Amino acid sequence: MTLTSRLFQMAKRFTAADRGTVALATGLAAVPMLLAAGAGIDLIRYSSLHASLQTALDAASLAAAVADSATPAQRQQIGTDTFAANMANSGLDATVYAVSFAVSGSTVTGSVNTSIPTTLMKVAGINSLSVEAGNEISIPEGRKAEIALVLDYSNSMNDVAGSQVKYVAMKKAAMKLVDDLSTAKPDKVKFGLVPFSHHVYASLPGEYVLDQTAGTTWTGCTQDRPYPDNLTDATPTAANTSKWGQPQAPDHLSNGCGPYASHGLKVRPLSTDFAGVRSQLDTMTPYAWTHIALGVEFGYHLLSPNAPFSGGVAYSDSETRKYMIVLTDGMQTEPAFGPSGVRSVAQGEDNLEQLCSNAKASGITIITLAYDLNDSSTRKRLENCATDPDRNFFVVDDDKDVAEAFDEIKNAVMAEVFISK
Repeated sequence: MTLTSRLFQMAKRFTAADRGTVALATGLAAVPMLLAAGAGIDLIRYSSLHASLQTALDAASLAAAVADSATPAQRQQIGTDTFAANMANSGLDATVYAVSFAVSGSTVTGSVNTSIPTTLMKVAGINSLSVEAGNEISIPEGRKAEIALVLDYSNSMNDVAGSQVKYVAMKKAAMKLVDDLSTAKPDKVKFGLVPFSHHVYASLPGEYVLDQTAGTTWTGCTQDRPYPDNLTDATPTAANTSKWGQPQAPDHLSNGCGPYASHGLKVRPLSTDFAGVRSQLDTMTPYAWTHIALGVEFGYHLLSPNAPFSGGVAYSDSETRKYMIVLTDGMQTEPAFGPSGVRSVAQGEDNLEQLCSNAKASGITIITLAYDLNDSSTRKRLENCATDPDRNFFVVDDDKDVAEAFDEIKNAVMAEVFISK
């Protein structure tokens, strides 16, 4: 017997009771209780259907908006067809919904409505509930996204979490992100890579590297710049204390620079060379220790309009959103520069917090992923680092979680760049 049938039988028994005022009062009291229970069931059904409608409508309107060189009529048809396909995949019949798409100027407006029959709410004379959803999607014109992937390639990423080696799951998810966003709008997105372990391996103008010559290009491993320059995106000056290429901290001297090239762990500036980004992601392998703050320092510089990198547009460019995606599976294990040239792991943790604060103040959206990371203080630090801890911080424990998180990131980027409301 269903819950609804049992509730109706209870109501009949209560209202038919003739054994005095107590039975009558009990029966009368049961009626609003039953109506409330019925309303709860109906509202759950309403909420579930509304969520399905909104998701399908957002995807359909977005598909219509990003269609290159489409006419208004073609955009409307793309929206209608995409919505029908999405609803069919959801297991619901799209033919019972009234859906429409309108194109006005640079905006696609989608709307859908339907109704569902009620259950116990019929007792109160409410036979159906109207379900509606709507949105407005901007047709992309000058809107763009710059994305720096700051990814942990320390040795622990060779471990298995779930059914895959961690760095393999990470690269697959990152490659899919590049594929999805570059396919949707190849002329509106740039990607850069910062693979980090205890060093970062990069090509830099000689004038920005300790003991190098201006006008040359230096390629090698570097740790962070001396404090406080390692907290900013400022271009190095003539002062040696503002430059990269500082001597390696003594803690891990046995792990030198040579393997970075053979492991493919080189910084890639922002570009539209999507094939190059995918190829590098596909071939990089882990090496050595962990310097999270250094990875974020270089991610900040990749997105900055300041030298040494030149791919980032001005922070004031209102048509471009900047994103830094930071994934790590461990604690800071490499010492970082602090005041008076003193280096420590704790200083690296403090530097990470300040770097995140400064990058967010510059207008960069920071998205962080704690991957199979059991250290609670580092997880909290990553959560605080995220621009919006509720939306931009992910705790991922295995390959499935990583894939789902990167899909959510893709949807968030597309929504923030294209969806008006």
